Amino acid sequence: MTELTKNKEPGEIAVVPDYGDVAETGFENQTRDDLSTPYLTLLQQNSPQCREEVDGGVAGARPGMFLNTATQELYDGREDGVVVVPAYTQHCYIEYRPREEGGGFVGVHEVGSEVVREAKTRAASFNRLTTGGNDLTEAFYLFTILTQYELPVGGIVIPFTSTKIKAYKKWNTRASTLLLPRADGRRATPPIFAHTVRVRSRMEENQHGKFFTIDLSPAVDGDINASLLPPDHACFVAAHALMKSVSAGEVKAAAPTGRDASASSLSDDTPF
Repeated sequence: MTELTKNKEPGEIAVVPDYGDVAETGFENQTRDDLSTPYLTLLQQNSPQCREEVDGGVAGARPGMFLNTATQELYDGREDGVVVVPAYTQHCYIEYRPREEGGGFVGVHEVGSEVVREAKTRAASFNRLTTGGNDLTEAFYLFTILTQYELPVGGIVIPFTSTKIKAYKKWNTRASTLLLPRADGRRATPPIFAHTVRVRSRMEENQHGKFFTIDLSPAVDGDINASLLPPDHACFVAAHALMKSVSAGEVKAAAPTGRDASASSLSDDTPF
């Protein structure tokens, strides 16, 4: 039997058995329906995951940390954060049942959909949209490749709602307007999946109280040029492939299940 060893130092790869001679995996008959969409969510003081374990919380969860909703893995948010490679963006509206009616994720609607257009027409107040008694929340989904030690470890979706939207727009504006010289002398904008981005949490405060929001910055010392990946980098290749899958409709931000189906798992848990 091959001996398994644990990582002893950051960046050290664990020794695992070599499965190269096994042609079958047992996953051959599965589709996207067998999987749940991983979301990277930011925990707040009132997030259910921050409760005591006996009350249904996640062990070690604290406000300001990030949670992978598919694996329940926690990531530090205040110091190193997590590093991702963006692949695709989606502007949409998320439909939830009101909390007083039990809450729950209902679905995702495109910006130009009939549901959203009608909700905007009926809106009684700014940014307060409803449909059939449910709430509609504006969101920007950032489909990304989560990385570890400069290697891709899988796709994950970062939802930006409410106070988080400002950070998304600020980073996206910077990335989409970056012009770099090419070999032919012309200047061009690098692909979104050429960027490595560090995702951190940051404390903010307003008249309603303190809360965490997201901060996005170039992964390498805040330098956007130094944070660009070459086309042959494994993370670039993985993000490029994810972009193609999402744009072709093969990968979608599916509805979360279980306790991740609550509005608080994807929307802002800010104190207002």
